[in-house]
Amino acid sequence: MKHAMVIGGSVAGLGVGLALSNKGWRVTVLGSDETPLPPSHREAFETWKRRGSPQTRHSHALLARLRNLICEHAPDLLERLLACGAEELRFTDRAKQLFGNPPGEPGDDEIVSLACRRITFEWVLRRYVLDSGRVEIKDGVDVTGLVAARRGPGDPPRVTGVRIAGPGGERVLDADLVIDASGRRTRLCDWLPEIGTAPVRAESSPCGIFYTSRFYQLRPGVEPPSLDGGLVGVDLGYLKVGIFAGDSRVFSITMAASPQDDPMRSILRRPGFEAAVAGVPLAARWSSPELAEPVTGVHGMAGLTNARRWLVAGGEPLALNFFAVGDAQIHANPITGRGCSLAFVQAFDLADCLEAHADDARDAALAFDACVERNVVPWYHLQVSQDADAVEVGEAQLRGENPFEEKNPDGSNNPKGFMRALLREGLVPALEEDPVLLRAFARTINLLDPPGDLMKNPEVLRRVLDSYGRRAERPPRYDGPTRDEMLARFDAAAAAA
Repeated sequence: MKHAMVIGGSVAGLGVGLALSNKGWRVTVLGSDETPLPPSHREAFETWKRRGSPQTRHSHALLARLRNLICEHAPDLLERLLACGAEELRFTDRAKQLFGNPPGEPGDDEIVSLACRRITFEWVLRRYVLDSGRVEIKDGVDVTGLVAARRGPGDPPRVTGVRIAGPGGERVLDADLVIDASGRRTRLCDWLPEIGTAPVRAESSPCGIFYTSRFYQLRPGVEPPSLDGGLVGVDLGYLKVGIFAGDSRVFSITMAASPQDDPMRSILRRPGFEAAVAGVPLAARWSSPELAEPVTGVHGMAGLTNARRWLVAGGEPLALNFFAVGDAQIHANPITGRGCSLAFVQAFDLADCLEAHADDARDAALAFDACVERNVVPWYHLQVSQDADAVEVGEAQLRGENPFEEKNPDGSNNPKGFMRALLREGLVPALEEDPVLLRAFARTINLLDPPGDLMKNPEVLRRVLDSYGRRAERPPRYDGPTRDEMLARFDAAAAAA
């Protein structure tokens, strides 16, 4: 039985452990946090300290692509998640809620996401892979580098294990395969050159946001407002607000703003966060004392970037028997909620590539790289483009300009402004008016259809343009206070505190 060593014990690392152990691999997962697994998912939410995974305290979306992989490869894992309070959010239920009994299409039963807190998902997943008996988890392990050998002068380094720090100094853990799933803070750009590879090509760009989250528990017997398939939100321009469904009648409120807007950093602290929640009707309704009570403090995330690292250069792997999965290779703006799902996609793609090319490490590396290019990179490119546009929008609004204006001051057309307005005034409202558009949108955000296909579909574009043409017929939507009104709320909250 071949042995795989996985660096990182969060969702990506556990997903690799699940995928490889299903193919007969013996897997050791090395986690950096020296915290024992709590006895239940409820205690995990309250006491599990995950310094290596600060995102566990934030809102998450477990998309249909992830749920469907679990149904295919580990259906009893899905049963455990549902037993712990997770809920399946079906497109068909939302369509019936909005449109009565619209005609269905093949594939509608694939559009099912999971309402589940990240900490619950991770706890159940860890418990599941441990119970399989094929995965060992070592916590509190500090990986300091890779161990490799060469077969010949032109052969790339073949990774044979990892070096770890311990009380008696460094020691080596041998393995047939090493997978880096250590997340955004990966050190692979140092580790690989240390074993003789060329420098790792890497790029990064700003996400253009910081965000903050808080969790709430619904009161017994209270029915919540509709969650529109798991998430509802408003975009005030200077501030984005989202409500995310969780398990066990727990939900979260997340707010995001531009790092360039210093006054908005008030939402990173409890008085400012509560002032913003009270000022946005959607958030105020969900957080009202009659409906729910807060069960956590306010947690912030900042310094966010989109980043990518290449492990193949000039058509050749930098190293053999070494792979990176999840945020360690590619990570993008976490506000979109794609991270866990794409990490699972990579994990099962890797297992398939290793099975198909069991006798050729080079072919396995190139096959997996092709999978990443096909299944992950397009989503990364989409997010980089969207974030660059969001930065432009934020800068324009801070200057007092309207980034949704269809005409430039000289009277010429403004294509960017038109497309922004088309999405905001055409697509978004049409999702509650047109089941065809709702289906197409749901398939895209759940990673079931490729990114970019939505607005290239002639029928979808026709319907969006028709919706945009009827924008004047809709009543104005009051989403929340102006930026100046919100700043006044912050000042009042600070004075009261």
